[in-house]
Amino acid sequence: MVKTLLISKVNQLGDNVVYLPVVQSLAKASLDWRIVVLTSPTAARLYEVCCPGVAVMSYETTDFNQAWRHPARLWRYWREVRSLKADACLLGSDQGSVAHLLGRMSGASLSVGPENDRVKLNALLNLRLPSEGEEHVAIHNWRIAQALMHRLELPELPATMPQPDLKNFGRDEHGSVVIHAGASRAYKRWPLERGVELANRLSSRHAVTWFEQGEAGEARLKPAVRKVKPGTLDELVRIMAGAKHFIGNNSGPMNIASALGVPGTIFNGPSTPNWDPPWHTASFDILRDPQLACQPCDLFSHPVNACQNKQRPMACMDRWSVDEVHRRIETRLAGI
Repeated sequence: MVKTLLISKVNQLGDNVVYLPVVQSLAKASLDWRIVVLTSPTAARLYEVCCPGVAVMSYETTDFNQAWRHPARLWRYWREVRSLKADACLLGSDQGSVAHLLGRMSGASLSVGPENDRVKLNALLNLRLPSEGEEHVAIHNWRIAQALMHRLELPELPATMPQPDLKNFGRDEHGSVVIHAGASRAYKRWPLERGVELANRLSSRHAVTWFEQGEAGEARLKPAVRKVKPGTLDELVRIMAGAKHFIGNNSGPMNIASALGVPGTIFNGPSTPNWDPPWHTASFDILRDPQLACQPCDLFSHPVNACQNKQRPMACMDRWSVDEVHRRIETRLAGI
């Protein structure tokens, strides 16, 4: 009988882009296993396009993580997971108690994931791997997957983690500077008005593509700036793939740029180094000011979800003027 591996990765797009090499590599190595990925609707398309043959089940992240408060919902999730008849479960390094509980309740004899004291049900896992110091989250997830394969006596994964393969999305050959001013949390965003001014300045010398955020301030963009609002992840990745430079916050699009090998300028803000671009690192200008005592305010284990500097709110983003960022980007573009 075909065995089933259940993978839990229900969260943001960027988290799943970083995790994609794990699923792609497991799909290649475990030829006689069925793989089912639990993820968010935002990230589901990522696996559908890039992991042919892998089954995907999507759940809204907040609903999933808070299912313990809603017995009927948790019961429904358990029935859906139990019906898969999983033989083994693999949890990403940032999954919460509901993922741990469903992994144990799935009926799988083996559950592998991170060692995480912040998760109350972490002890439900059969095998837990701690993070080694301040290693990148992608490396931690890769080591967890290696441990799974070793315990199952399946072919070992490579010692070095590969980058995600996004070629199935295709690419638009536009060659412009792409700017994405959004992020999942407000305190991770460089001020929109500065982004608009930067786009207008760059448009005098370069083709510029702006991903619309639905903000009133975007009306000040010059006609020379091409505004796009991708309706699907497919469109987003295709446009990103054809860019000559990416400008944005520490976000999902940043991780897509890193996976595609598109160089970029990143407003790091509160994010810790273990969330820096994991691939093509030399191609990125990470705007981080070590002289700011509050930066980063996020912890290596989790985000704090709000600016912690009460005297100078958003100091890490306010630090970067349009003049300085424009100069740095022009210098980089001159070397292309």
